[in-house]
Amino acid sequence: MKNINDFTSGSIKKQLILFSLPILLGNIFQQFYNIADTAIAGHLLGDDALSAIGATAPVNNLILMIAFGFNGGFGIVIAQSFGEKNYKKLKRAFAQSLVFVVSFSVIIGVLSPFLINGVLRFMNTPAEIFESARSYILVLLVCVIVTMLYNLEATVLRSLGDSKTPLYFVIICSFLNVGLDLLFISFFKTGVFGAAAATVISQGVSCVLCAVVIIKNYKIIRPERAAFKRDSALTASLLTSGLAMGMMNSIFSIGSIILQSAVNRLGPQIIAAQLAARKISDVYMQPLVTIGSSCSTMVSQNYGSGKVKRISETIKYGVIYSFIWSAFSIATAYAFGGFFIKAMTGTDDVSVIQNALTYLKINTPFYFALGLLFILRFSVQSINSKIPPLISSAIELGSKIISAFALIPAYGYIGACVAEPVSWFLGAFFLIFAFSKAYKRAEKKYEALFAA
Repeated sequence: MKNINDFTSGSIKKQLILFSLPILLGNIFQQFYNIADTAIAGHLLGDDALSAIGATAPVNNLILMIAFGFNGGFGIVIAQSFGEKNYKKLKRAFAQSLVFVVSFSVIIGVLSPFLINGVLRFMNTPAEIFESARSYILVLLVCVIVTMLYNLEATVLRSLGDSKTPLYFVIICSFLNVGLDLLFISFFKTGVFGAAAATVISQGVSCVLCAVVIIKNYKIIRPERAAFKRDSALTASLLTSGLAMGMMNSIFSIGSIILQSAVNRLGPQIIAAQLAARKISDVYMQPLVTIGSSCSTMVSQNYGSGKVKRISETIKYGVIYSFIWSAFSIATAYAFGGFFIKAMTGTDDVSVIQNALTYLKINTPFYFALGLLFILRFSVQSINSKIPPLISSAIELGSKIISAFALIPAYGYIGACVAEPVSWFLGAFFLIFAFSKAYKRAEKKYEALFAA
């Protein structure tokens, strides 16, 4: 258990960097799963395959964001329990989180084949890519349990301050994913179905490897039979935390589905451009997401231990690091964006490249607001203030709905490009005030406890 880290003491500036870097690398390699699908499918199968993957991306993201939201909420409770040094509660929290995750995955896997056609039609998926899109997304949804379990395992380890173990396995399995992509698509000629299968198999290997390490090396968290016994108070805490973050993510993703349905009406070229731009943006956003989630773990541990002043210091350094990365993102997107797009997609279509580049140039200058949004959204949840993140997500939803029904019909793809930046700015502005109030409540709570 040498990789476990207690963030309730020591240098926050140093801890945040050292804890974040393995998470960042892990997230980038996890993104590599989908980027490999996109790049290999684009180069070997052409623009229609690219469009099929892109047309289904919001559906897959909706399920994953709900799942990751639940796991993130569970991770907050686990990190707070670790900060409290309540190891019995720690085991019970992990055990009950496993039950919730498996149950959710089974429900998604059973319902997906019956619902997916209607969802794709609602999203205005073009007829020429409908079957390819359906085969790709069905594999991912039916087998979502492997992604869910790996994400929970990684979240639990990170809640204990271990960000290295998940990184090792995801690197191995990212390279496995590329090999399987090439094998299935190039040798077995399985099309986009093979790309999805490669992703599922690779993530399944990550899941198994991570589980073996937890069982073998992490006695502090290893669930025993007694830990699965229902604890009403703990169940309520896990569910409220998980539901709040899951709802937050689902509101965000529903907005993306509505926005994507409007983009799909603009035709396969725009769909391909949106996919390429989003994949590059996802890579750019990973450090911002990582800083936000790292702050969440550190804030949760310190909230659990009652060290409120360390919470504000964590936020300060998180904002500094996110602003540095945002400046780098803007510079490289403007200088090399066209090269990145062509390298990722393999397309020579000028319209695809130019529209994707337009998306990047409009979005990246707003990364300063996005970084602040991630940090405050995750951290306010970590000090048991669950409503503000939902409100900030509702602001994003509203912006995307306005774009889908007003801006895109009036201004075309430019309307889609401006939807998210506006929502980031408004959401971050709201969360500044929400976090300030939640922080003051935390100060008063622990002042009263320590005085008693």
